Amino acid sequence: MEFSLSDAVLTINGEQITGFENAQDAISIAPNGDDGDITFGTNGDGVFIHSCNQGATVTIKILQHAKANKLLNDLRNNQVKNSRSSKSNLIVYEDLRNGDKITITDAWFTTPPTIARGTSHNGNTWTLKAITADFQLTEGK
Repeated sequence: MEFSLSDAVLTINGEQITGFENAQDAISIAPNGDDGDITFGTNGDGVFIHSCNQGATVTIKILQHAKANKLLNDLRNNQVKNSRSSKSNLIVYEDLRNGDKITITDAWFTTPPTIARGTSHNGNTWTLKAITADFQLTEGK
């Protein structure tokens, strides 16, 4: 069976996001860095150094006139205009077909979407970075 975005449930602060672009990367969750690296001494001995980086970058591509754009824009505007009182976002992604679940905490908007209009569908790309991403991947079906 093929993957379908109808099998993907993405929520931000409990609100379900819909209206994804028909794209290979409509929802992208990428770790912000390596888990660590090996440092070598002059005699060739090495030691693994943990980075303690559990963050992730979340990229969401939404169709131009989808309801989710208003929600995401409102959340971003609140963050930008109220830097002292704004709160981070909780993002949960669930793959209903395969059972994967990713919980992303302390997520903040980082790159504003470019607004473009033309003869194509002209989607909006929303980018958030998070302090913690907990990946719970299954073997799939």
